[in-house]
Amino acid sequence: MESASILSWVVFLPTIGALLCLFVPKEMIKWVATLASGVALLLSLTLFGTFTGGGDPDGALDVFGSAYGTLHHVLRTDWITGDNFTIEYFVGIDGLSFPLFILTTVVAFLSCVASHNMTTAWKVKKGERAYYILFLLLETGMLGVFVSLDFFLFYIFWEVMLLPMYFLIGVWGGPRREYAAIKFFLFTLAGSVLMLVALLGMYFYSADAVEVAGGAVASAYRDGFTLTGGTFDLIEFSRNPTIQAAFTSASLTFVWDWLPFAPTMFILLFIGFAIKLPCVPFHTWLPDAHVEAPTPISMILAGVLLKMGGYGFLRLCYPIFPTGAEFWAFLLALIGLVSIIYGALCAMAQTDFKKLVAYSSISHMGFVLLGLSVMTRTGFQGAMFQMIAHGISSPMCFFLVGVVYDRAHHREINRFGGLWLTMPKYGSMATLGFFASLGLPGLCGFIGEIYVLLGTFEARETYSWAGPFAIVAAFGVILTAGYILWLIQRVYLGKTKSEYADFPDITPREVFVLAPFAILAIVLGVLPKQTLFNFMNGTLDNILAIVVG
Repeated sequence: MESASILSWVVFLPTIGALLCLFVPKEMIKWVATLASGVALLLSLTLFGTFTGGGDPDGALDVFGSAYGTLHHVLRTDWITGDNFTIEYFVGIDGLSFPLFILTTVVAFLSCVASHNMTTAWKVKKGERAYYILFLLLETGMLGVFVSLDFFLFYIFWEVMLLPMYFLIGVWGGPRREYAAIKFFLFTLAGSVLMLVALLGMYFYSADAVEVAGGAVASAYRDGFTLTGGTFDLIEFSRNPTIQAAFTSASLTFVWDWLPFAPTMFILLFIGFAIKLPCVPFHTWLPDAHVEAPTPISMILAGVLLKMGGYGFLRLCYPIFPTGAEFWAFLLALIGLVSIIYGALCAMAQTDFKKLVAYSSISHMGFVLLGLSVMTRTGFQGAMFQMIAHGISSPMCFFLVGVVYDRAHHREINRFGGLWLTMPKYGSMATLGFFASLGLPGLCGFIGEIYVLLGTFEARETYSWAGPFAIVAAFGVILTAGYILWLIQRVYLGKTKSEYADFPDITPREVFVLAPFAILAIVLGVLPKQTLFNFMNGTLDNILAIVVG
C-alpha cells in the first residue's frame, strides 16, 4: 500500500463496511461491522512506524518546512474547482492528529464489540442493519476530521458525524431519546453554522487582508502565495508569515469597522468547538445525550467526539489567529476554570450513575481549555495529554456503567452497594477505571491535570490572573477525588444487598472491551513520555511558536 493512500484507506474502510452491511445476511451484519472497524484499527497501528524513526515508506514529507512541522502520508489533489477557488482532497497526519487518530480507531472498535448483544438491558433489538451502518459512517466522519488539512474538507467530515450520531441516539436511545437527540443536533448545528461563517470569512477576506495590510506584506503575498482569491488550506493559513501578518493586521475588520477580524474569527471558531468540547455554558446537551444514548454510543461520544473540540482549537483557532487567542485569553481561562468546578460540583450532586460520569467529562475537559488558554509549553502538553487520557478513562467508565445497568436495569447510585463482593472482577476493573478518571498518580488521568496546573502557574509572568486560577483549578482536583471516592463507596463497597447477590461477574466479551482501556490507562500513566509526549511534542512546539511569535 502506498504511503500517501494509507490514511484514506483507514478513513473509508468503515464506509466500505457500511456498504457491505446493506447486502449481507442479518446474522453477519455485526461481524462485518466489527471486521471493518478492526481492520481500520490494525491498519492505523502501522502508522507507529512513521513516528518511531522508520519514516514514511517513501520518506517523510516535510512539505511545509520547519515553521509548522513534518506531515506524513500526505495525499493532496484537486477535488472541486471553480473560477476563484480550489477545494482539495488534502489529508496528512502529524504529532497533533496521530494520537487522536489512533484513539478513534481503538474506541470505535471496542465500542463496536460492546454493541454485540449485551445480555438483557440493552442490545440492538431493532434495526440492527441500520445501527451498524450509521455506526460505521460515524467512524468515517471522526477519522476524516483528524486528517483533513483543507478547511472545506474538514467541515464536510465534521458534518458527516452529525446525522449518524443524531439517529443513533434518537432511535436506539433511552426513554427521552428524541429530546436528547434533537438537543444534540441543534447545539451541534449552531456550532457548525458559526464554523461555516468563519470558513467563508477566511475565504473572502484572505485577498482583502493583504490589501489592507499593504506595502511589503502585499508584495510578499503576491510573490510567495499563489492563491489570490482565497484559500481553504489550513496549513498555509497557519504557517505562511505573509497571510498571518495580513490576517492579524489591526486595520483589518470584519463586516463593521469596530469588529477586528482576528478576534472575531477566533471567537466564532471557538464557540463552534466549545460546544463539542463541551464547556460552560455550551454544555447542556451533553448530560442528556450521554444518559439517553446506548452504552457504545456514549463510549464514542466521550472518547472521541469531545476531543474534536480541543483538536479544533489546536488545529485552527490558535495557529491561524494567535492575536485572537491573546485577545480572549482571560475569558477562555475563566470558562475553563468554571467548567472544572461546575462540572465537579454537578457530578457530586448526581444520583444517576451515568449522569455523574457525564458531568465529570465537563470538569475534565475544562482542564483542556485552561491549559490551552495560558499558551505555555507545559499547558499545551497537559491539554493534549488530558484529551487522550480522558479518551481512555471515560469510555471505560461508561462501559462499566453499562455492565451494571445491563444486570440491575437501573442506574440509581443509592440503591447499589457491595458490588465488589458480588462481582470481584468487575469491581477491580471499575476501581481502576474510576481511579484513572480521578487522576491517581501512576494512571493516565494524573499526567494531563498536573501539566495543566504547572503550565498555568508558569503563565504568572504573562498573566496576573494565572496564579489564582491555578489554585482554584487545583481545588477542582480535590472535588474530583471527592465524588469519585464517594461513588466507589456507595456502589462497590459495604454489605452486599440481597437483590444483587446472584449477579454474574463480567463475561469474557466484557473483559475484552475493558482490558485494553485498563492497560492503556496504566501504560500512559507510567510511561507518558514514551507513549505520547515523544509523538506530539514536536508539533505542539511548532504550533506554540506560531502562537507566541
